[in-house]
Amino acid sequence: MGESASLMSAILTGVVGIGTAFLSMVIVDRVGRMPLFMFGGVLMFVSQVLVGAIIAAELVDHGGIGKGYAVAVIILISFYVAGFGVSRGPLGWLVPSEIFPLEIPSAGQSIVVAVSFLFTFVVAQTFLSMLCHFNHLTNSDGFLMNVIMRWKI
Repeated sequence: MGESASLMSAILTGVVGIGTAFLSMVIVDRVGRMPLFMFGGVLMFVSQVLVGAIIAAELVDHGGIGKGYAVAVIILISFYVAGFGVSRGPLGWLVPSEIFPLEIPSAGQSIVVAVSFLFTFVVAQTFLSMLCHFNHLTNSDGFLMNVIMRWKI
């Protein structure tokens, strides 16, 4: 089931992302930019906290993730993609184009895109090395993980 499950999760998140991006385009003028940003941000935060809690609890307790928990993680990741698709995804392109004066929208948008790509590159290049440096927090002997696992909700 490994390869087909990976394919199905990729298809699911792709469909959710495209659907919520179109939904955002339809409702952005009726609902407003700030409510969409807030809703998407809260949805992304909550879903990532829950994914992290499920993975941390299952990996520490059992060394793997059961099928039910795997489905829950896929659903929560779909919620994250929906939050991104309704807020940061499309509005990250719309809002910068609206805030620059009419004389310089193309130059302003170019700067926004360049800065966005620069920071995406920086995050992509530093994430794995930072994760390796924080490895002592994620193993079973790490202090932080022991505190989290003993404080079960």
